[in-house]
Amino acid sequence: MSRPVWLLLIGTLINRLGSFLQVYLVLYLTDRGFSTASTGFALGAFGVGTVVGVIIGGSVSDRLGYRHTIVGSMLVAGVLTVVLPHLTNIAAVVGVVGAVGLTSQAYRPAASALLIDLTPPERHIMVFAAYRLAYNVGTVAGPLLGALLITYSYEAMFYCNAIALVAFGLLAFSLPKHSEVAHASPSGDSEEVADARESPETAGRPASYLAVLTDTRFIVFNIAMILGGMVYIQSISTLALQVTAAGHAPGFYAALLSINAFVITCLELPITRFVQRMTDRATVALGNILVGAGMMLYLAGPSAAVLVVATLVWTAGEMVGTPTITAYPGRIAPPRLRGRYIALSEFATQVGYAAGPALGVALWAVWPAGVWWLCGVLTVLAVFGSSVSMPGAADRNRQPLDS
Repeated sequence: MSRPVWLLLIGTLINRLGSFLQVYLVLYLTDRGFSTASTGFALGAFGVGTVVGVIIGGSVSDRLGYRHTIVGSMLVAGVLTVVLPHLTNIAAVVGVVGAVGLTSQAYRPAASALLIDLTPPERHIMVFAAYRLAYNVGTVAGPLLGALLITYSYEAMFYCNAIALVAFGLLAFSLPKHSEVAHASPSGDSEEVADARESPETAGRPASYLAVLTDTRFIVFNIAMILGGMVYIQSISTLALQVTAAGHAPGFYAALLSINAFVITCLELPITRFVQRMTDRATVALGNILVGAGMMLYLAGPSAAVLVVATLVWTAGEMVGTPTITAYPGRIAPPRLRGRYIALSEFATQVGYAAGPALGVALWAVWPAGVWWLCGVLTVLAVFGSSVSMPGAADRNRQPLDS
């Protein structure tokens, strides 16, 4: 990997190691004497901000450049995080928390787009697997570090969070400018050549989300990702109900999630060495099938062995499919729309993650086994959607879906 790619991965790891705010926000606000309802509003504002931030970040990165977007979002988020512990009005707290959620996530489309531009096409999947490793390690270790900090003071937690954000922003100053990336990409294509291969749906349209929405194939792909996300997210919503209803302690559910995290950390990169040789369409289909099969295996019985095997199956699906799913939008996007393509795909995934728990828990209340049967149906639809919307290999010479 090139030096800028390493900087991105290191910056992502530092950023995630310092991301304590969402995890401990409720504890902090209740400790300050705010009501439970107020803390709920603040947490909701952060969640809304993260979704809006990705969408805005996609547009800004296409307009201002990837480096400027990363630097700006990290520095502004760092400043806002330092301000938070000094606020005493709940309305101000909710507003600033929402702004932190927005600015702290606006960098993600730009980071993914840079990984695409700075890496030869045959290495995209492996680089995104490494990116996921950095992100996941930071996400797992960050809350542990935050727990140590709040034993000293909540202010220390906020300041360290801000330091991590600013550190990533300063690292990003060393990243190449958008113009340098466009004219010296590893693929050897200039931006003008790449735009000449743009799909008929988006060619000639002004750079905007409306141009992305005219790409029929990509919209079908994102609908498939919503369905797949609804299936996967049952692992951190309805699965807890399944485990306790089977007579196991809540600690066993935590152990299943720990198994998932441990296996992914150890095996995703080695598995990706083989997966990257497959076509994108085959990889995404296989990943979705394994995730859906793992969820349906929970129907096989309440024993600990069944629960562990089922968890390992959908974990395998996550390792197989997710690096390709993450890389694919940037791989097939026209350069002038790459940030928006990535942002829209991340938005679709978040829609699935938001709808899945509500649907799963509601169905569990009336028909527990129905949740896992529904996962099977959604998986079939997701595999069909991805198969008809993705070419055999990622390229920009795609035809409209109805051709």
